[in-house]
Amino acid sequence: MKKVRLPKMCRFDFLSYFNRVTIRTFNKDIFILRPGLMVQNIETSEYKKIEEIYYDIRTVMNIEGKIVAKRKNRKSELYLQVQNAS
Repeated sequence: MKKVRLPKMCRFDFLSYFNRVTIRTFNKDIFILRPGLMVQNIETSEYKKIEEIYYDIRTVMNIEGKIVAKRKNRKSELYLQVQNAS
């Protein structure tokens, strides 16, 4: 099976999606991206700077439920998910 290489995401490339993406971390916290480089925890309503959780981000999903970016483990980079035209 041939490995597929996904394009590496430029850091913070998904910031234009504020209020339209959810961010899930490796420790299962879910955040909503807010304007001004802030994220809001869904359960606690606590605000954090995106820099505080960036390396803990596992998945970034848009409001349709499609994955925008993903990281396989904490040591790898965040990769763009290529959307298939269908």
